[in-house]
Order: sequence, then structure tokens, then C-alpha cells
Amino acid sequence: MILFQNGTVIDGSGEPAQQASVLVRDQQIDSVGHIAATPEMEVIDCSGFVIAPGFIDVHSHADLEVLEHRTEKVMQGVTTEVVGNCGFSVFPKVPLTGLAPVFDILFARRDSREWEDAGSYFEDVEGTKTRTNVAALTGHSSLRAGVTGMKAGSLAGDDLREVEKRLTACLEQGSIGMSTGLNEVPSSYGDFEELVGLCRIVHQHGGLYTSHLRDYKFRFVEAVQEALDLGRGSGVPVQLSHLQAVGRKNWDKMDPVLEMIDQAVAEGVDVGIDAYPYVAGSCNMTQLLPLWCMEGGKEELMSRLREPESRRQIAAETDGYMSNGWEDIMLANLANSDQQDLVGNRVQDVADERGCAGVEAALDLLIENECGIMIISFNQSDENLRKVLTHPLTSIITDGLMTEGKPHPRTFGTYPTFLGEYVRDKGWMSLEAAVRKVSALPAARFGLEGRGLLQPGNCADVIVFSADEIGTRGDYNEPNHAPDGIEHVLINGAWALRERRLDSQGLSGQPLRV
Repeated sequence: MILFQNGTVIDGSGEPAQQASVLVRDQQIDSVGHIAATPEMEVIDCSGFVIAPGFIDVHSHADLEVLEHRTEKVMQGVTTEVVGNCGFSVFPKVPLTGLAPVFDILFARRDSREWEDAGSYFEDVEGTKTRTNVAALTGHSSLRAGVTGMKAGSLAGDDLREVEKRLTACLEQGSIGMSTGLNEVPSSYGDFEELVGLCRIVHQHGGLYTSHLRDYKFRFVEAVQEALDLGRGSGVPVQLSHLQAVGRKNWDKMDPVLEMIDQAVAEGVDVGIDAYPYVAGSCNMTQLLPLWCMEGGKEELMSRLREPESRRQIAAETDGYMSNGWEDIMLANLANSDQQDLVGNRVQDVADERGCAGVEAALDLLIENECGIMIISFNQSDENLRKVLTHPLTSIITDGLMTEGKPHPRTFGTYPTFLGEYVRDKGWMSLEAAVRKVSALPAARFGLEGRGLLQPGNCADVIVFSADEIGTRGDYNEPNHAPDGIEHVLINGAWALRERRLDSQGLSGQPLRV
């Protein structure tokens, strides 16, 4: 038994903190309150610290990282994560070649590994052991890629029936729902009829639909409307992924979007939001290109970038749909080993040095790196970020992906940044409300029973942190810093982090088949 004694208990419910102790017996919370220590207990003095539920990251891209036992999530207090977001999951089985560049970036380290379905992935999670608990969405892009590759057009006939069959199998094997990435191919090829049919299957299995929207720029309002209509048309709970209005030209769209969401909730639509506490996002640079040029996969895209006429069209459409400037686009990772000195530069800086327009520099860089470029894009206003983070439906996420170069700092410090900078320093909400957004709210939203609350009988996922110290020194130029202020992390009753030191054997995470 482990007794976390005499701390400030914030139980995840949003209720006021209390001075109390938390007793863990085996893998569960035994009791919360004033508990006298006995000789058989391991006593952890938590005076001056907060005792809270482990943080739950419901928008993770660590599909492979959890199998590699990476430490970044545990170090920032994450005990449970949901992978398979934005339409991309490592299952069901997808081809190893002929895919869009985003597959290469997200799954760069999969080598020749393939997972036939959700069941085989969960078996690997169970057999390999993981640091965190892992739930998984089934990705719409992965479903389509495994059946029709990078072929454009909506699904019909045998192709649609095969996708439905694969989705159903994954849901029956414990996948938590389906995710789309509607501004990435091939998910973007799905029309409303296709998507609402798949959402009905998800709803029939008690799952959730998460949407990386079709657009976060000039058609942001329409994209949110589509997601809400999918909920209305299918009955499925809808989660709006990393909600934001991208680019100064679109910042005024946030208020009407939030009003639409509130109205949908009032009408009975089951809606949730998630967001990360940063004004910048990160993606592969091909996401800035028009979707038509991605049909057929990377090799077809490379051919179009090299062919003068198609390149002119790509450049014109890309530049015309930019809602921020090339000075707002930072190069975070480049596949070309000879261009590592460009990591950390803005695309406009490269353009100025080369004496060309920003879009031309971007397209040249894509050719020179065979489309293997991750960027950090400075998208949002502080005021819009405040509106989204403080909205009562919003869970806090990392959206993190580990890459070489300069990964987005959210990969290392989302939760310390949120609790330190935005809660303690800026005072955007109470600590109790903030803890709910990283624990009980996402747990309830994603049906993670027995997690997210410090109450007897729940799983013993516990974090102890200093409210005065929690934060990070990581930034966009130097992201890889361990957070400050996180003292202990317990996952399923076993030590993952103790006295700020990682337990190298701490592989107590579990696959969460829902």
C-alpha cells in the first residue's frame, strides 16, 4: 500500500481542493480523506504538493512511441493517452509504399511492422508493455488507404463495404471510435454520405467520432457545421479536434464557431472540444498544398512539383489559401541530412536567402526533402486561445509527435505549460477547473471508466506536483526540456516517476479496450 499523505487533493471533479491523503492498495484508489499511517504502508509526504488524477491525453500521435517506451508523456504527468487521431492509425493494415507523405512522417519508425486490425495492435501493446495506458481510435485515412490507397473520390460498392467491415472489426476488438483528418488525403476524399454511414456504425458500437476538421481557415465555420451535422445525422458523439481559427484573416470566426457549438449542445447534439495550450500548431508541410496534387501518393506529388505547369498551379493555389505568412512557418524537421542547418528557420528566411518568393522556397524544399518536412505554424491569437481553453467543453491535449529536429514543445510540456503559464501565471481559470480539463472531463468524454477521478475503486493513476513550480523551460527553439514541478507519477498503482526520477522499469500501462 502507498499512502500519499497530507497533500492538497484536487480530485478531478472540479470541486474545491481539500487537505487530505490518498491511499492506494494494489492497482486501485482505496480511500481519500484523513487516513492514519500504519506500518505496512509506504508513506509519501505530500505537504506543499497537489495530489491529482493522472493526466489524460485524448489526442496523441504516439501510436508507435508507446511501443518504444518513450518517456516524454510520463515526464509531464500523462498516465493515459488515446492514439489513432486525425484519421491516421497504424491499423488496420495499410500498404508500406505508395502513400501520402504524412504516412511517412507519422509512421516513420514502423519499418516493416504491420497490424492487421485493432486486436493485433492491442496484443502488441500488451506484450511489449507500455509506460502509459493506451486507448486507440481507428483512422479513416488508414481505413481508406488499406482498401483504395490514395485514390480520389467517395467510396461506394465493394470498397465501401470493405471499409465498413474493417471498421466494424476494429470497434468490436476494442477501438474507442473513428477519427478523420479531412484536410489530409485520403480522408479528405470522403463525402458527407460516406462519413455519416461510417459514423452510424461507430454509434452502434458505442464509440466516438473525432474530427480533424476539413478546414481551420477560410471555411472553418462550414467545417464545424459539417462535423455537427454528422453528429445530428448519425447520433454519434462528436469531438472537435484541436479547435482553432488559423491565421489572422480568420480570427474573427472563433466567436461564431463557439456559438454554433453551444447552440448544437442546446439542441441535444453530443459535442466535445479539445485544444492544446499554444498559439502555434505543427504538421507536415504538404498540408499547406491543394488536395488534388496529393492523389496517387508521394511519387505522384513529386512529379507534379517538378512539372512546370502543375507546379505553377500548386504554387498559385497554395499561396492563395495561406491565412498567415511564410514568416509564420518554421521548419521543424527536414528529411534531407544536408539541410539540417535550416531547422529552426522560417520559410520566408530561406526564400529571402535564395532570392525567391516564399511559396517557391517551400515547394523547392519539399522537392529537396522528398516531401519529408514538419513545420511549426504560428496560427492563433492569445484571445482566441483563451476562449477555447476556458470553454467548459474543452479537454487539454498534446497533439504531440516525436520527430528529429525541433519537435513542437507540446510533445514535452503541454500539461506543465497549461497549469503553469495559463492557470497559475495568467489566471485563466482555477486550478480545480484546470485539473478537471486534464482528467475527469476527457475520461468521461472518451468513456474511460475508472479513470480521471480520485475516488475509491478507481484505477490508481495518480500525480503529485507543485502548483508553485510546475512549468517548463522548453520553447520552440529548444523544446526538449524535462518539465519542472512534477514530483511523482503512479500508473495502475506502480511507480512511473518517483521524486522526479523516472523508473526505468515503469511499464505498468495497460491497453484500454473499450
